[in-house]
Amino acid sequence: MQLLRRLRTWIFVRLGLWRGRWRRAQVVVSGVRFFAGAVNVRAWRYGLYSPAGLNDDDPAPLIVVLHGCKQRALNFAFASGWTGFADHASVRLLCPDQRRLANLFRCWNWFHPLAQGGKGELDVVLAMLDSVAKRVRVESVAAVGMSAGSALATLLAFHHPERFQAVAVFASPPLIGMNMQNPHSVMQRGLSMSPLLALGARHLACTRLAIVHGTADDVVNLRCAEQLLAQALESQRRAGVHPTKVEVTPESAAVAVTDFRTQTGAVLRSVLIRGLGHVWTGGPGGHPFCERGGIPLTALCVQFLRDAGVFGSK
Repeated sequence: MQLLRRLRTWIFVRLGLWRGRWRRAQVVVSGVRFFAGAVNVRAWRYGLYSPAGLNDDDPAPLIVVLHGCKQRALNFAFASGWTGFADHASVRLLCPDQRRLANLFRCWNWFHPLAQGGKGELDVVLAMLDSVAKRVRVESVAAVGMSAGSALATLLAFHHPERFQAVAVFASPPLIGMNMQNPHSVMQRGLSMSPLLALGARHLACTRLAIVHGTADDVVNLRCAEQLLAQALESQRRAGVHPTKVEVTPESAAVAVTDFRTQTGAVLRSVLIRGLGHVWTGGPGGHPFCERGGIPLTALCVQFLRDAGVFGSK
């Protein structure tokens, strides 16, 4: 059955069987370094999805959808349910595609010192945002991601909060800063040092951030979510923001939601899903690490983006 769903997803992408329209483009970003002494000028491709009936001069929210390892941008957008949501809500999707030359498994290089410092492949995503803004009217910008994609989205939330109204991440590792700890070790066990050290001397609050994690994730340890939450809270505190913790649903619930709120609403949200592994559930499925059925992760992310005002007034 899973093989048939993957075949269906492949056919959808190859034949363009969408209700809306995909447009492919690329950006060229200089100075993205992957190996010591090697500075490269490279082109990254992206897909821009616009629902049927939404013209380029119509203002609409833009959601950046960042895929994980061993995934492709358009396939992940469909299999996770984001294209279906875009059709329903009349929003656009920006789906960056990682280069195999940049990472053999198509993982975003979130662990690279340049990325941890706010540059590297973060510049790739920002260049794509600038490219899209020249083609369509963008009303607001949010980002979502899974695994390596969520790690890149997290870095965008911390380093470039002025560009994103809200970010929702699933199975994200914490910031590692200039820590020399192996990134695979971080994913499996969390940071061995205090997670707050990874923030350095930064005093900028991250943008509104939802941290979604499965308690049975055997790829990115649950401790990573706890450490990322501690980093986000510390970034708010350093900026003079002191949110109040509000338990939205009990910790024993299948989906345990905890908000950290100010007078303007939730600045942080922790969502723990009991028994969920390293897989995006609730969409059509048919792509690596995406399954049909189960907790609708896209809907959970959308609710946070809605609460953050991405789709209009809160």
